[in-house]
Amino acid sequence: MKVRLSKNAADYIRQEAAYLRQHSHAAAEHFLERVKSVRRDLEGFAEAGFADETLPVPGMRRFLRDGYFYDYRIGAREIEIAAVSSSVNRPLAVPPDDHDIDFEAKD
Repeated sequence: MKVRLSKNAADYIRQEAAYLRQHSHAAAEHFLERVKSVRRDLEGFAEAGFADETLPVPGMRRFLRDGYFYDYRIGAREIEIAAVSSSVNRPLAVPPDDHDIDFEAKD
């Protein structure tokens, strides 16, 4: 199945590659190779990502590779990568204060 990028995803990839290129040409090339490998993997394994109910659009799936989220949807004839984002710049998920986070057995 063909994999295409939405305008939003393509814009993010161009911006991220430009940012990385300012610091390291090799890092930018590595990032672009990762994007190509994600597209190849999704072509062969459309359901490689996981369904994520926290995504804003129902039916979206999320694929994580090398610190980047690839949010995509599977259509009748193609897979669209709708958004790409860095997983590094996300707030940490912290358990609520009322849970016993050390998981000790309580008597």
